[in-house]
Amino acid sequence: MAYYDYTELLAQGAIYNLIIGQRSNGKTFGACRLILEEYLKTGTPSAYIRRLEEQIKPKNIEALFNPHSAWIDEQTQHKYNSVVYRAGGFYLARFELSDKTGRFVKLAQDRTPFCRCYAIATADTTKGQDAGPVAYVVFDEFMTRKYYLVNEFIHYQNLLSSIIRDRQGVRILMLANTVNKYCPYFGEMGLREIADQDQGTIAVYTAGTSETKIAVEYCASDDEQQKKVSSYFCFDNPQLNMISTGAWEIASYRHAPEDTGDYDIIFCFFVVYGGKVAQGDIYMYKGYPIIVFHKKTSELRKIETSLIYMEDNDDGNPLHQISLTVGETRAHKLIRQLIKQNKFFFDTNDTGEYINNWLKFALTNTIVKG
Repeated sequence: MAYYDYTELLAQGAIYNLIIGQRSNGKTFGACRLILEEYLKTGTPSAYIRRLEEQIKPKNIEALFNPHSAWIDEQTQHKYNSVVYRAGGFYLARFELSDKTGRFVKLAQDRTPFCRCYAIATADTTKGQDAGPVAYVVFDEFMTRKYYLVNEFIHYQNLLSSIIRDRQGVRILMLANTVNKYCPYFGEMGLREIADQDQGTIAVYTAGTSETKIAVEYCASDDEQQKKVSSYFCFDNPQLNMISTGAWEIASYRHAPEDTGDYDIIFCFFVVYGGKVAQGDIYMYKGYPIIVFHKKTSELRKIETSLIYMEDNDDGNPLHQISLTVGETRAHKLIRQLIKQNKFFFDTNDTGEYINNWLKFALTNTIVKG
């Protein structure tokens, strides 16, 4: 089975390694192989992370390492030939078919799990539990189009702290399909240019003022995989490009009416999210207010007197808010009302994608981070 090769990405020497690409290009398979290789070579286990507890329950995850069974059998000289999942851990095991019962019988199982599983949603229960050394931490499907947990990045960092402790040399792998071009992790990690990264390239960032390196690979399209799926996902819908080519999945959003420009803008406000800025113009369109969002490419000025929604704020200015659910000025109330009534539009689908991600944050985040 062909699978994603991590060699070039890991050669960048980064602590955080983000792998983003089309579905079924072998990202998870390759990460699982790294975990197994490290354990068989050094005896050091790894960790596997998902967002929700449901995602690490046996019915959803126990088959994760099954594609590697034949390889395990070969590498262990037939000592083990399969993997079992028990109490949040994966263990090497050996099963043989019984001549008497016609069923597979477990003949051996390793005493130490080679990989332990964790959920960010229940990260608080991990505190205080030191499971020992760890080689890789794999966060699978860190991007989603559905929803993120409130303050998810902080919970993720707390979970990493509980797993890694003060150990050095741990490599963190974050895997995702190209389903969310404006994923909040990008802003939190300072990856401001990731949405503009060319497919088939690796970019290396430095986090903040530290020397922590973050390597991001936007995987090249797998031509063979593209041929396999082209017959099934050939329809004229931009969201399907993620499956066939690894292009960013972007939905179709409502564009502003063509004659919007014939009407006056009565107010404008700004959204600062993920390191980018969008502007919302409120038009009195045919006697009724609507919002039209567009990207702002020029510098944001008159900050003190502008209504701004942002990811973090402690300046006390009532015009500056984090959540859409608070703010008592007339403008805040009008914006909330128009959002609730779906009276908002976009200049492009890309702007729609950006604002859609911000709304998920702004409609749930009612507590200032800190």
